[in-house]
Amino acid sequence: MEKFDFEQMKDIKDVEDISDAIKKIVALQKQINNPTRDGMINALSDAQSTAGKEIQQLEYSQGDTIPTPWVCFRDQDLYRKLSQYQDGLRQHCIKKVGEKAFEEMLKKAEK
Repeated sequence: MEKFDFEQMKDIKDVEDISDAIKKIVALQKQINNPTRDGMINALSDAQSTAGKEIQQLEYSQGDTIPTPWVCFRDQDLYRKLSQYQDGLRQHCIKKVGEKAFEEMLKKAEK
């Protein structure tokens, strides 16, 4: 009987997670290039669902210590958070696969 490789399954899950995170990085970049209030809120919320821990650490380090509903933010504050959330997603990905592998995956996704 063949043994099941759980490590390979973990790797597949990581690749899917990274792929999802990269899509969210691209969505945040689209909002940086062409922002709309609803688009920014959706992109930020999606990013938070993938890399909440890393994003929260960045927010705390930059003085955003009180959780606030999206509707309470001014547009310029939402815009400021776009790159912050991209950084959180990047950290999330790099933790899982390393910087070199992440950069390669990101380049492929941006084509």
